[in-house]
Amino acid sequence: MRNNYFMLKTIKNLKDEYDRLVESHVCIVKESDYEKIKDKLESFKSLATVENKAISVYDLHKKKFLLKVDKHIELLGYTSKDSIDIDSICRYHEKVHSDDLPYLYDSEIKMYHFLNSIGGIEKKDFKLVYDYRVRNNRGLYVRFLHQLAILELDQYFSSWLLLILSDVISLYPKDESPRRFLLNIKTNRVHLFNEESGIKNYIITKREKEILGLIAQGFDSKEIADKLCISTSTVNNHRQHILRKTSTNSITQATIYLKCIGIL
Repeated sequence: MRNNYFMLKTIKNLKDEYDRLVESHVCIVKESDYEKIKDKLESFKSLATVENKAISVYDLHKKKFLLKVDKHIELLGYTSKDSIDIDSICRYHEKVHSDDLPYLYDSEIKMYHFLNSIGGIEKKDFKLVYDYRVRNNRGLYVRFLHQLAILELDQYFSSWLLLILSDVISLYPKDESPRRFLLNIKTNRVHLFNEESGIKNYIITKREKEILGLIAQGFDSKEIADKLCISTSTVNNHRQHILRKTSTNSITQATIYLKCIGIL
């Protein structure tokens, strides 16, 4: 009971800080700025249909979604008749696993502070990749992979529009702890939370990416070792490192995850 109390207290503190950051954030935007992004929003609608993704664009100026091509209801098994308001962040957060909710708040809070510390147009070079479990209509938890990035800045380089991409990781173990990384999308370098998974700078190294490419072509460890002029045990060590750093149980799962977040 004591542990539950402190967990709830931590969630409340994090939620309060999260809400304060969103509500206090200021950006200077004109109506003409909204006209300029109309085509971009339409392109995201098309992308959501083609890729079968949940895509959202959140406006930090108006504090509301400008776009919500949201397949969360479908992905979680709900229908329009079910009592779930997907446009309500609070209602959605109620369905996140209680063990994972602190990670969700803490990840976005730390991203906010990190981006404020660097400033400038470089803010758009980063995205937060994080996953957590959400309860579906049968009471079972489904693992969602979210990617959060700055889509647009105002004229003073303050964050204005947030882009959120969502996928279900069906092959990923449902009971694993959440993963989170703040990635530089130009360099693929990890800038936050890398210590949690024993990652130094990159989720996978150049050599590990090379090995994954050969595995995808159907080569086994012995054949890969011969091609790269390294030992079979070294290849197998690389495979184990990939599984550990992606917290997956198979190379197939690791590959799907890395493709989802744009590493492969």
